[in-house]
Amino acid sequence: MMTSINLMAISMNILKLIGVLFSPVVFGLAFLGPLLSEIILLLNVTVPVGDPLIWGVVIGGILGGIAQWRGSWIWVKPV
Repeated sequence: MMTSINLMAISMNILKLIGVLFSPVVFGLAFLGPLLSEIILLLNVTVPVGDPLIWGVVIGGILGGIAQWRGSWIWVKPV
């Protein structure tokens, strides 16, 4: 009986970890951040302060946070 409770708790923790790893905020930070940084470098945009990677991660994190808050990456909702 005790073993099944421990396995259930472990599986719930694993599911929570997977939910966090595939959240919009992590996607924005880990994927969009470096992508936006490379786009900034490709377009030769001069950033006022800091490194383009920092700007990319900040912008990606903000977009991921907005997507998490709204519940969707799609900004235009159908009527």
